[in-house]
Amino acid sequence: MTADKSFSKRLSLNVLLMTSVLFVSAILVAAISSHKLISEEAAKSASNMLDAVSNQMQVKLSEVESAVRNLAWIASQNIDDEQALYDITARMVDGNPSIVGSAIAFPDGYHNGERFFSPYSYRDQESGLIVSTQLGNESYDYFYMDWYLIPSLQGKPFWSEPYYDEGGGEQYMSTYSYPILDSDGRTMAVVTADINLDWLSDLVSQIRPYENSFMFMVTKTGSFVATEQIDSLKGETLYSLASRIGNESLIGISQAMLKGEKGMKRYMYDGQLSFVVYGPLENGWSAAISCRYKEVLARTSQMHLVLILIGTIGLFLLFIACYLTVRRLTHPLVEFSDAAMSIAQGNFNTRLPVIKYDDEIGKLRNSFDYMQKSLFTYIDELKSTTSAKERFESELNIARQIQMHMVPGNFPCNADFDLYAMIQPAKEVGGDLYDFFVKDRKLLFTIGDVSGKGVPASLFMAITRSAFRFIAGLDIPIDEVVSNINNSVSNGNETGMFVTMFAACLDLDTGEMEYCNAGHNRIVVKNPDGSARFLDQTANLAIGVFDGFQFKRQQTTVGKGSRLILYTDGVTEAEAADKSQFGDQALLSWAQNLPADMNSKDATDDLLANVKKFTGGNEQNDDITIMVIGV
Repeated sequence: MTADKSFSKRLSLNVLLMTSVLFVSAILVAAISSHKLISEEAAKSASNMLDAVSNQMQVKLSEVESAVRNLAWIASQNIDDEQALYDITARMVDGNPSIVGSAIAFPDGYHNGERFFSPYSYRDQESGLIVSTQLGNESYDYFYMDWYLIPSLQGKPFWSEPYYDEGGGEQYMSTYSYPILDSDGRTMAVVTADINLDWLSDLVSQIRPYENSFMFMVTKTGSFVATEQIDSLKGETLYSLASRIGNESLIGISQAMLKGEKGMKRYMYDGQLSFVVYGPLENGWSAAISCRYKEVLARTSQMHLVLILIGTIGLFLLFIACYLTVRRLTHPLVEFSDAAMSIAQGNFNTRLPVIKYDDEIGKLRNSFDYMQKSLFTYIDELKSTTSAKERFESELNIARQIQMHMVPGNFPCNADFDLYAMIQPAKEVGGDLYDFFVKDRKLLFTIGDVSGKGVPASLFMAITRSAFRFIAGLDIPIDEVVSNINNSVSNGNETGMFVTMFAACLDLDTGEMEYCNAGHNRIVVKNPDGSARFLDQTANLAIGVFDGFQFKRQQTTVGKGSRLILYTDGVTEAEAADKSQFGDQALLSWAQNLPADMNSKDATDDLLANVKKFTGGNEQNDDITIMVIGV
C-alpha cells in the first residue's frame, strides 16, 4: 500500500506540476500581452490627447501670428504717423484677448533721428485698461533683446524664449516678432505681440490622463514655456533639469525634443517606470505628456491577482481529485508488482491477479500472461542458440588455428639469410597471407592481402597461398608464377574477390632478385649503408580481377647486409583515434632508424609495436602482416 500511495502522489504531483506550468505560462502570456496592449493603447491615447492640446494651442498661436502680420501691414501704411502707430498697437491689444502687449520698434535714428522709438500698448493687469507708452529708453535698450535683434537680423518672424518683461508688460511672457522690410530688404521696424504664458500653464495643468500624469511644453532651446511648476522652473531648461538630477533617460528625451522629433520613450520618474509622448509644434516648440505605468496597468494587475487566486484554488482541488482517482486505478499494480517479483525469481507459474475490465490494466494483465508463456519458449530457444553459438565460436577458433598452420611457422636464421613473418587478423580469421621456401639456392617468397575480411577472405587466402606454393616450385619466371596464380583464382571467381600480392625470387649467391608486384604495397629496402627506400614497381593488376592478364616482372640486386621489409596495408593504414593513418613516411622513417644488428624477428616485433603505439589502443580495422628478410 505504501508503494501505491507513493506512486499515486507522484503521479498526482506530476499532473499538478504540468498543469501549474501551463497555468503560469498562460497567466504570463496574458499578463505580458495585456500589459503590452494596454501600454500601447495608453501611449496612443496620450499621443492623441497631446495632438489635440497642441492643435488647440497652435490655433491660439496662429491667431496671434495672423494678427501681427495684419498689424505689420497697417503699420507699414502709416509708418510716418506717430499717433497712428500708438493707436494701431492699442487696437491690437484691445481686439485680441490673447495679446497682453504690442509694440512697433524702430531702428536707431530711424524716426526723426530719435535713438529709441517704439510705440507700445499693453493691458494693465489691475484696471484692465489699455495703456500706451514709449517702450525704449536707456534702461530698456530693446536693440539687444532677442525679440527685436533676431528678427531684424534674420529678416523673418521669431518666437522669443519665455522671459519676465520688466519695464514693459511686467509679467512672464513670450513675444512674437515680425519684421517690416523696405524694398531693399532692410528692416524698417519690428512689430510684436506679447502673450502671457499663464493661460498655457492653465491649459497644460488640465491635461491628466491619469492621477499623477502631467504635461509640459518647452521652447526650441529647451526652456519651459508651460508646466504646472512654471514659477519654480523659470530660467530652467529641460536639458539642464535632466542633467542636474542625473536622469540619463530624461536627457535622451530632452535631446529628442530639442531636435523636433516625435515619439514615445520610457524613463524613470520619482523612482517609478513611466513613459512620455512628445511632439513638435509649428513654431518650433515641443509638448509632452508623462504617465506612470503603475497607474496605466493598475486595473490589469488587479485582474491578474484574481486569476491567480482562482487558479491556485483550482489547482489544489485538481490535485485532490487526481490523487483519489489515481489511487483507485493503480491499486492492481501492487498485485502485479508482487507477481512480477515472483516471476523474476523463477516462479513462472505464479498466479496473476484477475482484472474485470478490458482497459489498459486489463491489457497489462494479458501481457503478463503472454510473457509467462513466452518465457518457457524463450528459455528453450536461448539454450539452443547458446549451444549453436558456442559451436560456431569453437569452429572459428579451429579455422584460425588451421589458417595459422597453413603459413610457415619455422623461420630460418643462418649465414645465407634471416627471415621472420607474422599475421595478426582483425577478426578471428583473416585474408592476409605470406609464404616462402628455398629451392636450388633460391629463396622464393610472397606476401598478399585478400579483399575483405573474415571467413570468405580466409578461404580465398588458402587457395592463393596453395597456388603460390605449387606454381612457384615449377622453376618458371616469377611473372609467369603470378600470371598462372591469377588465371587459377580468376576461374569461377563469381564473388569478385581479388588479392594484392608481391612475389619474388632471390638468388642467395648473387643477390639478384626477380620480382612482380600485383597491385600490392611497395616493399621497403634498407640498404647496407643504413639508408632506406621503397622498391620501384611496375603497375600490375591485382590477382583475380580477370584471367589472361600478362604480369610484368622487374629485377634488382640486393646487396649483402640489406634488409627487405614486406607488409600489408594494415600497417600503413592503421588509424589513430583522430582518424590519422600511420602512413608510408612513418614506415620509411622507422626503417631508416632500424639498427643494423637487429634480427628479423625483433625488427618485426618492433614495427608492430610502433604501429600499436601510434593507434593508441584504437580498434584494429584491417589484418596486419609483416615479413622481414635480412641477407
